[in-house]
Amino acid sequence: MSNFKLTLGIVLLLLLLVLALGGPLLAQWLFPGQDPLEVGTWPRWQLPSPEHPLGIDEAGRDAVAVILNSIWPSLAIGLVAGVSALIIGVTVGFLSGFVGGRTDAGLRTFIDMFLVVPSLPIFLIMAAYIRRWNLLSMALLLGLFGWPYVARVIRAQVISMRERPYVDLARITGAGTWQIIFTELLPNLLPYLGFSLAGAVVSAMLTEAGLQLIGLGARGLPTLGFLIGQGLAQGLLGARLYGQMLVPVVLLVLMFLAFNLINMGLEEKYNPRLRGTVEDR
Repeated sequence: MSNFKLTLGIVLLLLLLVLALGGPLLAQWLFPGQDPLEVGTWPRWQLPSPEHPLGIDEAGRDAVAVILNSIWPSLAIGLVAGVSALIIGVTVGFLSGFVGGRTDAGLRTFIDMFLVVPSLPIFLIMAAYIRRWNLLSMALLLGLFGWPYVARVIRAQVISMRERPYVDLARITGAGTWQIIFTELLPNLLPYLGFSLAGAVVSAMLTEAGLQLIGLGARGLPTLGFLIGQGLAQGLLGARLYGQMLVPVVLLVLMFLAFNLINMGLEEKYNPRLRGTVEDR
């Protein structure tokens, strides 16, 4: 039985991916020769017009072209950070949950330590030494702080699964540790990996947008968070350039909505307690 939230989230995400990947090509077709990172040729601070639906920004660039080029960097940072957090979290969670004993105790302490470490002061310190962030460095750093939540979810599921009859049967028939992990445990963990990834991506994009608002984000490429922070600093609302503020906010909200719908849909579809509640409605 299909899940409406999961289906809607996937469709919305696919539409955003098409816009993110095709945005730069569309902007180049609409405004040939316009580089969103360079100073434009139009008089700055122009109000919206038929030729420029969202007006001209403070650098003399068409705002539509800049926004179309900013969707992919925001989405890419979230995806790279989410995948990084998933890889680290799954590795640590599997080792902790499957091996058990002192390994579990040590890794559980390690996970808890990372969970209580405040990330903002670390970003402030690193900002003093890293003069120019780029997309990859920002994404990997966000992933480094996002893995403990994934590790806790995976550890709890592995502990639950390792004592089940089908795992005991695999051991009796002579299956090795890696064979049990890849043939018995991982296939049953795919739904949990899915909503762990969705949660990590949303968390990374929220963090990146927040860092941009306080001036610590990646400046190498314009992201939606950077446009919002820049718009607040430049007083776009006072200049009546509402679209240049509203459109990036709406796009970010749609990204969060897509991943959250996927997250909720996967949880309702594969969590027995939630599945029973949803089916009874």
